[in-house]
Amino acid sequence: MIRRVMIQLCRCLFGLSVLGLHVLVCYRLFGLVATLVIVGVQVLVAAWIIYIKIRAPD
Repeated sequence: MIRRVMIQLCRCLFGLSVLGLHVLVCYRLFGLVATLVIVGVQVLVAAWIIYIKIRAPD
């Protein structure tokens, strides 16, 4: 039980670290405005995919 919880927490922490690194690299390469646009587009695509998966027929 504890092992599964720790593995899940480590996965979440790894995912957040990768996300932070992605945003930092975008900021360094393209600047603030472009980073906000890139992240905004990615969030919209992710939200659309989640919406489609929730609405998909079984």
